[in-house]
Amino acid sequence: MTVAPRDLPGLLAAMAPLRGAFSAVVTTSAPGPGHVDLTDMPEPVLRRLMALMRAGAPGGDDRLASAYLLGKLSWAVCEPLCGLALRGAWLVEAAPGAVRVAPRVVQREKDGVAGVSGTFDLCLDPLALRLAPYGPERPAEFAKALETLFTDPVERLFRLSGLSRAALWRMVGDSLAATFLAQARAMGDAEAGIAQARAILRDRGSKLFSKQTDFEWIALPEAPEIGDWLRLRGGCCRHYTLPDEAAQYCTSCVLRDAASRRDRFRAHLRQTRLAGAASA
Repeated sequence: MTVAPRDLPGLLAAMAPLRGAFSAVVTTSAPGPGHVDLTDMPEPVLRRLMALMRAGAPGGDDRLASAYLLGKLSWAVCEPLCGLALRGAWLVEAAPGAVRVAPRVVQREKDGVAGVSGTFDLCLDPLALRLAPYGPERPAEFAKALETLFTDPVERLFRLSGLSRAALWRMVGDSLAATFLAQARAMGDAEAGIAQARAILRDRGSKLFSKQTDFEWIALPEAPEIGDWLRLRGGCCRHYTLPDEAAQYCTSCVLRDAASRRDRFRAHLRQTRLAGAASA
């Protein structure tokens, strides 16, 4: 039993974007001139996309650009696919041309400093994707389908940048973990998304296997009722290598020690949740 291709647009329409301007705009119509097949990305295209990543991270080298690029690509692809899976439509096969991506430049501002950042929109071909309802074999099939989609960009970025294949695959696994969590949280059952992500990430036969990528519940000591799940990365986006005095490990970075990670996330909770609770 599979999900009929005609059902895909309706399933996608039921999922609201979770990251605003940075979420992919997903269509199932004919791809536009800017779309390129994810399974066949020529090196000149990848070089242009790496340059787009560096525009948002001035001074970044090729390894940073490739990590940023695969991280953003995999987030754009995994967000709708993980959302579909949690709604009972698991990707089990992807033919060439099933997923086409197009870059988009987003204007951003952080701490009063304006800049640009690259993100990606998607065109999905319902006839080139096979979706099926949940069964115990689905997580492994989903992982294999993702491997099919990302093997070409991983191999080419490895050759272009020298960043290891393992490091690149960890970027995909981190996106899968984050988007399963985000989509499941939006549905009111974060633990369901965590369970599915772990089923894939702990499979030693998968290229997405990771011992480090995981989830941790972190609460405030002074207000134990305020807490949230933090996705722990298995890979590193290399932000800390930027020639910027403020550059450091991200909160969830695999290179950050557990104590500082928890401290930073608790600071985030105090700013975003505790302050709001106190003023309510």
